[in-house]
Amino acid sequence: MYMVNNLGVFIDTSGFVALRNEDDTHFENAKKVMYSILKNDYGAIYTSDYVFDEAITLALRRTKNMKISIDIGNYILKSKKIKLIFTTIDDFKNAWNFFLNYKNKQLSFTDCTILSIMNRLNLIYIFSYDTHFDGLKFRIF
Repeated sequence: MYMVNNLGVFIDTSGFVALRNEDDTHFENAKKVMYSILKNDYGAIYTSDYVFDEAITLALRRTKNMKISIDIGNYILKSKKIKLIFTTIDDFKNAWNFFLNYKNKQLSFTDCTILSIMNRLNLIYIFSYDTHFDGLKFRIF
């Protein structure tokens, strides 16, 4: 596996939902990717408050199963390895600029906050099944 640096990896909503939902089409793959992430193949592990919100909300909407949403929330909050990053006002402003400048990518505002935080932390790797990150960050999946 080729890595440019070892500063860290950001976990997106789709990574968490696939990892904690056995019915997700990416479940088996997500377990393998997360194993690699947890054994420090990509350095420190990050996610954000916006991803936390989106992951538990999306899981509840897709599965109609509160247990899966709670499991995702607890997985993030209780992890000793995942660093939960809170979006700053500068992240928010930069995210809005991403949202305006990358209209062709169809990024959600949450996706734009991810890019802003990743830039702030100098991260290049993202664990995501969302292809709209392609060409912006190195997507692992």
